[in-house]
Amino acid sequence: MSLPQPYRHPGRAFLSQHGRLQCEDDVFRYVNFLRQESGLGDEPPIALTCIYQHFGMPEPLRAPLEEQQGILVDSNTGIILIKEDDPIVRQRFTEGHELMELLFDAQQEARFESALPNWSEQRKERLCDQGAADLLMPQSSFVPKLNRLGISFKTGRSLAALYQTSLLATLARMLQYGTGNYALVLWHCVLKPSEMKQSAPIKAKRKLRVCWKLQTQDWTGGFIPKDKSIPHDSLISQAYISGQPYSGAETIDLGWTSIRCNVEALPIRLGDRISVLSLLHLTNG
Repeated sequence: MSLPQPYRHPGRAFLSQHGRLQCEDDVFRYVNFLRQESGLGDEPPIALTCIYQHFGMPEPLRAPLEEQQGILVDSNTGIILIKEDDPIVRQRFTEGHELMELLFDAQQEARFESALPNWSEQRKERLCDQGAADLLMPQSSFVPKLNRLGISFKTGRSLAALYQTSLLATLARMLQYGTGNYALVLWHCVLKPSEMKQSAPIKAKRKLRVCWKLQTQDWTGGFIPKDKSIPHDSLISQAYISGQPYSGAETIDLGWTSIRCNVEALPIRLGDRISVLSLLHLTNG
């Protein structure tokens, strides 16, 4: 039986071996460092426990957090808190995010000694999310499986089960590396921004509107405007109303043009709100 390792800060260990971060590509070298140092390959599921054991880190503690999914409490001891009532797959992603935070913590220490790149808090958070996705869904094993299966919600569910990641994070990864004319759009039921500013917004009717979207590099459907609404009789609206998935071909009005798509629409709960996730496959591109 091997003895527990003394704690070694992963971010500091990386910077001492590979030098301080000079660009964003260096951030993703840290992801490979975590896996390789811990004896992990790229096949799923990625066992984060191996990383904790290798660096002598305590297993993250589950806590009743309210405003955050996770917190790096003390980088000098490696103590991390994870929101206890999040789904397990969401907790794994948060653990990956906090492991990335350790790198930026070490970089911040190094910045006091020289002029090194700095990132805004918003950009750093995005890089931590991208690093977490790269850690849990390594490109080298993920892309061949995706290319074999093709982009669909069925593939998303299959890969999410394989990599032990959330469907949403897996679909985002699929759109990042997949080929073909696809867009992933999240719709939520809200007022228009201009209606929310009115003195009596309650008189306005909420509609399903674009919350955010992702597209493959091959997407030729053009700009999908944020807050664009969808008609009541669309497949996406029907999924919201019925609480059941819908699929089929339909024309979607983007305001400045219309696109013909094969649509998969799936109602999902995000926090206390029901939204609809739609996968659009352009057929007239």
